[in-house]
Order: sequence, then C-alpha cells, then structure tokens
Amino acid sequence: MDLPRAAIIYLTYNGKDSHKDITRCFASLANLDYPRERVEIICVENPSPNGASWPFIEEEWGPHAGIDFPKITIEKNKKDVGYSGANNIGVRIAKEHGCAYAFLLNQDSDVDSGFLRAAVERAERDPKIMFVQSFILLGQNQNLINSIGNRYHFLGFGYAGGNGWTIDTAHTWIKQERKQNPDLLVPYFSGAAVLVRIRMIDEIGLFDSPFYMYHEDVDATFNARIHGWKSVLEPSSVVYHYYAFSKSIKKFYWMERNRYIVNLTYAKLPTLILMAPAFFGVEIATFLFALKGGWWREKWHAWIFFWKPSSWIWIAKRRARIMKERKISDREFFKWASCKILFQEHSPGE
Repeated sequence: MDLPRAAIIYLTYNGKDSHKDITRCFASLANLDYPRERVEIICVENPSPNGASWPFIEEEWGPHAGIDFPKITIEKNKKDVGYSGANNIGVRIAKEHGCAYAFLLNQDSDVDSGFLRAAVERAERDPKIMFVQSFILLGQNQNLINSIGNRYHFLGFGYAGGNGWTIDTAHTWIKQERKQNPDLLVPYFSGAAVLVRIRMIDEIGLFDSPFYMYHEDVDATFNARIHGWKSVLEPSSVVYHYYAFSKSIKKFYWMERNRYIVNLTYAKLPTLILMAPAFFGVEIATFLFALKGGWWREKWHAWIFFWKPSSWIWIAKRRARIMKERKISDREFFKWASCKILFQEHSPGE
C-alpha cells in the first residue's frame, strides 16, 4: 500500500514536565515506521506564563528534522486557544501541506513505532471512517489500559473506557465485542491519540473552538455520527499516555459547562424532557460534591455561563444546525450512552 501523507499534530504548552514529556515523545517518534518523506510533525504551542517550549524543540530536534527525524513545523500561537483551537490550527496546516490524515497526539504521550501506519491502514480500508483511536496504554504502567474507546453517561459525563484493565482483559473484551461490533465503533474517541481524516473535516468540521478544552472529543464524535461517519478503535495502533485523573480545579468549569452544551444541542426535546428529573437530581448531588471537593466556584461559574444571552444564541445556532443535519434518531444516537460511570476510581501515578 502506498501510504498517504500524514501529519502528527503535537500540541505543546510549557509546564513543569514539558521538557521531559517532549523529549520522551520525540525519542519515540524518531523510530517511526512510516515513510519519512510522507510524514511531518506539526507542533502548535499555546502561550504559557512559564515561557515557551518551542525554543527547546528547535534547538534539540530542529537539526535532525527531515534527516533522521520527521520534518517539523512549529506554529506559535499569540493567544491561548485551548485544545480545540490549537488542534484546528494544526489540522489546517496539515491540509495546506497536502496531508490526507492528521494524528492528534497529547504532549504527555509516547508511541509504538507502528502506531501511525496501523491507524492509517485501518482508515484506508473503510472510506466511512473519520476517526481512528489508538489502543492507549498507561505510560506509568504499560501493562495497563488507559482507553480502548471512551464512554459517556447519558447526562453527558465522559470517561476513559477500560482505564486500569490489563492488556489481556482488554484483548478478551475486544474479541467478544467484535462479535456484535465488528468495526469496533467507539462511543467517543479519546483526544489523547486519534487519527483524523482531513477530507471529512472539510465537510463537517473538527472541533468547535468555543469548547476550549474537554468534551470537544465527545462533540466531534457525535457530529461525525449524526452525519453517518464512523469512529473506531484500532488495537494494533499503540500509544502510551502518562495519564492521571488529577483533581485540577480549572478543568471542572469546562467539563461541566461543555457537558451541558453537548446534551442541549444533540438531544431532541422529548428526550430532554425525559432526562430532566435525572438531570436536576444529579445537579444537586454534583453541587454537594463540589462543595466538599472545593470546586463549587467552578460549578457556579458553569451555571453562570447560561445566564448570558450570548450563550443561548450560540447554543441555539448549534442546535438548529445539528437538528437540520442529523441523519439518525435519538434512539440510535443514545444507544451508545451508559447509565453508569466506570473505570475512574483511580489511575496509576495519580
């Protein structure tokens, strides 16, 4: 198979572990099993109060780029546009460079040498595939799973499917799952390691930039699903993610706000009415949990977002587009939802 041009979109943000993360990831990418002339790394850096990572990348890896390391392009954002906006920028550059695919890879990851080839070959076998998620292992303990396709609760909570499972358990589950789900379709992909078909982005877009971070991968999967595109798992594409379900206070605002937006824009009115009692019950419980956990201000700010007329104008426009374009019923849509949240009790290294 003549492999198409592909880009690895690698977002950077300078923090305490950036030097270690980038060094580890780039060392693994140096062994990439993909034609050197048909792959490039596009680094998109959001500004950080801690300085910049790109000078280190230019100094340490620039001399090797295009020689014994893939070509590197560095995009230096003047403002922080979050995960959503930075990946959109990276994919736009990949398209301008003639790439057919873009692989979104977290900064705190490293890779198996064949991860990109396996994902591209899977996508090439089925033109209806938009997203191919890798088989993501925990970097801290590479015998354990981080994600074999993410799961979501019907009220919008997302979580990593299989997190903490052993590799043997995951492969046993995959063997059974193929009997009823031969394509290994996933409820939604993990944005830590996923291949994207660029042609389909031209048709329906990738991430909605106002999501900034969290649930943009849920939204992107849902958007693909309502248009008839597939999001699948490829077990032979292996990525190692140094993941911890950390109690970062900042993220709770985005997680709460964005899960509301997803449900408000994808569920039809009768479904929203049916969900309402459970929704308000869970809201009381999560606010009490937020009080106990010290992140009630973030929960409160997520509510305040919906007091603004501009927020509802944006939501109404999103909803109108989605309802006009969707090709599946709510029954088909929500069959992927769960009534429980599993696999998130802890993660190694947390």
